[in-house]
Formats: sequence, structure tokens, C-alpha cells
Amino acid sequence: MNFKTVAALLDGVHTDFVVSVFEDTIFIAITQNSKLGTLYLVKPDFNSPEDQAYDIKALFGRDDDKQTSSIVSLMRGLNIECRTIISLMIENINFRTLRAIQQVLSTLI
Repeated sequence: MNFKTVAALLDGVHTDFVVSVFEDTIFIAITQNSKLGTLYLVKPDFNSPEDQAYDIKALFGRDDDKQTSSIVSLMRGLNIECRTIISLMIENINFRTLRAIQQVLSTLI
């Protein structure tokens, strides 16, 4: 197991990142208020004809389409091809914020 934490400013807001890499699963928590948001299980869908398709399920919390699309964007941008449990607790998710999150995560995974 590999466990890393880091903090960064995203659009001037303090943001904490926690990443744990296990043998077959990655756990990612990103928060701006020290709380976990909805936990999603993301699994690559190798049976899909589309490149980098994912099966996403909300494990705990409220499913949200904007969160789901943000997570897919992150997974594709980071080229993650293993099972991932992820929580995004971000106040304002936009393209610039997602790219900043991707840059931070790329140093941790």
C-alpha cells in the first residue's frame, strides 16, 4: 500500500488530497471542507467499444451527474485503468479546477 497526502490552492481555496494505492484499487479523496463527499466506485469497462469507458456507481451519498462527468474526465485524463474509489468535495467544479486536480493527482498516483 502506498499512502500520500498533499494540500494545494485551487482557485484560492485550500484543498486536501489523499491517495492510497493498493494492489488492485486506488482510493482518492479530494476535499475543500475536511469532509468526504459522495463515494463513487469507478471500474474500467473493458467490454465497451469506446476507449476508456467506465462503470460508475455511487457507493455512499447522493449520485450527481456533474460529479460523475467530472470523475470520468479525471479518470480519462489520468489514464487510470484499475478499480478506483473516489470522493470529490469541491465547491466549484469547472474545467480549470479539473485540470488543476488532475495535475496534483498525477504527482500522487
